[in-house]
Order: sequence, then C-alpha cells, then structure tokens
Amino acid sequence: MDTKSKFVVLALISIAAGGCFYPPATQETPESKTRAVVPLPFDLTWTAVNEVVKQNDFRIQAQEPNHGILEVMGRQFSLQDADCGKITSIAGSYAAEPEADATSVFNIRVQPVSNESTRVDVRATFESPLRVPLHPYQDVQCVSRGSEESRLLQQILAQARITRPPEYRKPGAPAPTPSAPQLAPGRPTLLKPEMLPKLPSE
Repeated sequence: MDTKSKFVVLALISIAAGGCFYPPATQETPESKTRAVVPLPFDLTWTAVNEVVKQNDFRIQAQEPNHGILEVMGRQFSLQDADCGKITSIAGSYAAEPEADATSVFNIRVQPVSNESTRVDVRATFESPLRVPLHPYQDVQCVSRGSEESRLLQQILAQARITRPPEYRKPGAPAPTPSAPQLAPGRPTLLKPEMLPKLPSE
C-alpha cells in the first residue's frame, strides 16, 4: 500500500473513531403538556405560580407581573426531559447525554381568561455542552419532551387549590384570637377549672 492510500485509510479510521453528531428532530410539544386553565383570577394565579417557582428552588431571571411574564432558571435535566440528538462512532450509535452543567430555562406566561379563570403557558428551553469523540465541545439545544412543563403545570394547579386571597383587616385592628374550646357536658378534660369556658348562669 503506497503512502497516499495509507493516508486515506487512516483518515477514514479517524473519522469513524471520532464519531458524528446528529441533532434532535425539531417537534412541537403538545399543548396538553404546556398549557392549563387555572380556576382562579389573575392575581391569585400569579401568586400560585410564584409559590411553585419557590418550591422548586428556581432562580428568577426576569419577571413582568403587569404582563404575566416570568422567566426562571431550572435545574439540570435528563434524557427523560429532552432529546439532545444522537452520536455515532466506531462503537455504534447512542443517545447524546446532557452534561452536568446542562441548563433548563422556563418561560411562564400568565394570562386572564375571565374574572375567575387564568391561562398558564409553560415553555422550556434545554441546552447542554456536548462531547463528540475527537471533536471540540459544542453547545446543543435539546428538544423538550414536555415532561417538565407538564409537571410544573400540575404543581401550579395543585397550589391553586390551596391559594386564598389575603384576609382584610383594618389598620391597627388586633389579630383574631382563637375561640375557647367547646366541651360537651360531662366530657372529661385535662384543662384546669379556670381555663374552662363559663356558662351564662355563672
């Protein structure tokens, strides 16, 4: 084999060993996983959304309450959350794994539908540096599978069920005190006599 042929063979081996990257196919995430209608007015829905953001330890990057826009930084994601493409090499073909410093960003839009209902949209963006054998690192935008958006919407709906408007109290008015315990006649108690509620005839 002459020198030129050897060079061509070595180049082909190098390409095969180095591998190739095939980006994920772009696809639209189903609306059923990214949108929900919350049976609360806008202000209470906004409160519920922010509570869920706090529960997940997300970092707020931008927010515009007047327009119902919230952008938050999420945590590291996995292949169950997004498709980062495939890598082929001499060892075969395999799914590209997101790196430890992969990032997820959620864009949340809160819009009133009526006085008593609000629409919440969640869109996720997943990015990760990717190592392809014998190639430099490259940043890849992965395609969401809709699982994280759906999970957040379910949390928001659950939080909405326990979100109530704040109780109004006049300035300077004392906080309400709990009422005395009501005891059935003849019922045993560990309360001291002076702690028992007095009957009207006493």
